[in-house]
Amino acid sequence: MARDTRNNQDARMDARAGEGVRGRAERPRRRRATEFEHSGMGERLIAGVPARIMAPRLVFIVCLVALCSFGLLMAYSASSVEALQETGSSTYFLVRQLINMAIGLAFMLIMCIAPAFSLESYRYFWTKPFWVIIMGLLVLVKVIGAGSGGAVRWIDLGFTTIQPSEFAKPVAIIIAARLAVDYFIDREIDSQKFIKGLVLGIGLPLALVFVQPDMGSTLIIAVAVFFMLVLSGLPGRYIVYILGVFAVAGTAALVAQPYRIARLMVAIDPWKDPYGDGYQATLAIMAFASGGLFGRGIGGSTMKYNYLPEAHNDYILAIIGEELGLVGTVIFFAVFIALLVSAFRIGTRCPNRFGRLISYGSSLMLGIQFFVNVMGILGVTPMTGKPIPFISYGGSSVLTSMIMAGLILRVSIESNQTTIHDVRRQSLSVVDRDRGGRATSSGFSVLTGGSARGESSRGRSSQSGSPRQGGSTRGARSSSTSSRGPAGYGRTGISGGYDRVNLNGDPSDRLRSRDSGPRVNRYDGSGRRDNHGGRGGYSNSTRRGRYDR
Repeated sequence: MARDTRNNQDARMDARAGEGVRGRAERPRRRRATEFEHSGMGERLIAGVPARIMAPRLVFIVCLVALCSFGLLMAYSASSVEALQETGSSTYFLVRQLINMAIGLAFMLIMCIAPAFSLESYRYFWTKPFWVIIMGLLVLVKVIGAGSGGAVRWIDLGFTTIQPSEFAKPVAIIIAARLAVDYFIDREIDSQKFIKGLVLGIGLPLALVFVQPDMGSTLIIAVAVFFMLVLSGLPGRYIVYILGVFAVAGTAALVAQPYRIARLMVAIDPWKDPYGDGYQATLAIMAFASGGLFGRGIGGSTMKYNYLPEAHNDYILAIIGEELGLVGTVIFFAVFIALLVSAFRIGTRCPNRFGRLISYGSSLMLGIQFFVNVMGILGVTPMTGKPIPFISYGGSSVLTSMIMAGLILRVSIESNQTTIHDVRRQSLSVVDRDRGGRATSSGFSVLTGGSARGESSRGRSSQSGSPRQGGSTRGARSSSTSSRGPAGYGRTGISGGYDRVNLNGDPSDRLRSRDSGPRVNRYDGSGRRDNHGGRGGYSNSTRRGRYDR
């Protein structure tokens, strides 16, 4: 009576399981990943890409579009008065900034989709050509460069000017990433080649940038490369040495030029000389103060009426604070920080270590330049004259920022690739009874139907009937279980449900006899090998207890 009740319950369970299997078989199968994209098995997808890769990419793109649009708006607001006075058109700087961003966007898209600009090509092909181009431009600056404000940093092309020190930033990122991967990770070069690569690949261009003079760009590139090496696994003692060199070199560079000492004094007390060295700093502070909590509104600045020099370049943050107030400035900071965080997350999700360092280095370069400008305008550090990425007016700055954004997006795109683990996961298949119980792909198969289980059970029954020790009992019991066993374990005759392993009804039948186990070789302690069969096959003289040592 109890056995009949148990069989009826198991039959109902099998029927419900069979309905679940058929329901799953009717659902559309998830599209398998191609060889160029990461497998989405077991994870949420966004546009066919795993969410862990696509989510930071979308955040980065949204923040980038927001910053570029905001930069166009503020460049027009900050430069309209000066442009109208100098050129007769209030949109003169806006149009030129729009052209610069369009060219930068074209560069970014090419870097994202062109096969010639893959991460592998950056590492093994483009490193030396980029270095040669930058070195040639930096040397050309010293020969035919155009000067402004006591510094020679630009090359006049007639229709526009370019600043090679800006383009040295992405090149330094690529060179540093290659050296770090070759030395710290792949161990393809020794310490001598690594130091030589740093001196020639990074140090020599930095020396040419420093003598322009352009201490701000030198500081930004050096700090970004240093943090890239730290993230690559630079030992602690070398970190201390490099920090010591930075401190000595920075102090020497500071005291070497009187105007750098004057900037340091302005950062300490800008009101000491409000009409001399502290003129721009004090006007920037007044612009922030007049903005209040919510600002004067877009276009309502008064400092841009020839009060604050370089309002649309280095000091555009002061105009943002005046027109948008504290709330608008904080929102702007939050968007830029979200851009940097998403760039770091893109690097974290990249399986390629070279691409990971490229993303880290690009985000570090953008972030350091951003905070150098912000700290300088707020009077926390001396002003270096570096523009805010994507915001300040300037062709070279905008192009360089878009190029580094293209590097980050390229890393995100190449993070979505098939790995050996994806290939193994794709070899798994779920086969149900309606399809005949046959696997359609190589690899492991999960059989969810009754016929497949029946075939495998019959196969095991024929094998277990072979003349092995202890096999007759199991063989007879296995071959006779075309339906449920006495205890309700296992099923081969009922279709459309999940199968269970037949453990037999009597627990004593599931225990092997002392003579039915595999034959193993044991040592008896005298150097002589004895063959004992199965469990318990030891002689009394050599048998050990469980805890005997």
